[in-house]
Amino acid sequence: MNEIISNATPLIAFSRINQLPLMRQIVKELVIPEAVSEEIAAYPSTSAGAIVLADEPWIQIRMLKSKSQLPLLLPVLDPGEAAVIALALERQAKLVLIDELTGRKVAKSLGLSVVGSVGLLIQAKRIGKIKAVEPFLSAMQQAGLYFSQRFIDDVLSQVNESPRQSL
Repeated sequence: MNEIISNATPLIAFSRINQLPLMRQIVKELVIPEAVSEEIAAYPSTSAGAIVLADEPWIQIRMLKSKSQLPLLLPVLDPGEAAVIALALERQAKLVLIDELTGRKVAKSLGLSVVGSVGLLIQAKRIGKIKAVEPFLSAMQQAGLYFSQRFIDDVLSQVNESPRQSL
């Protein structure tokens, strides 16, 4: 399969800064497991980052055919991350979107290609959808997402930017 399977956090991160349309331009279509759709549905609808999946036809919900891998993943991961990894393995997905470090490490250890919210921003710049990554990183920080200054500096260096570029 040529699918991209996402955890809730990257979707919420882009939603919090009103950039789900940008995310859609980058990935075209996403697949999420049921556990992630439940996590998104449980997110308070009045909170910044709330997503109404019925309004996002580019996000498809898929069920796991086998839940045999979940007990192996759940001791280390939350249910959404575990379901993302299990579904990606089951469907031979080309990429998983996970922001949390432990989930990323587990996914990579199982041979999955992993990218997070910031990786999507880097890709957006590379394909000409945005001029600079920094304003989006700043917006995500202002919306409550945490990135260390070292991480921000590394990302900006990677995309040849300095702080405070314009959208």
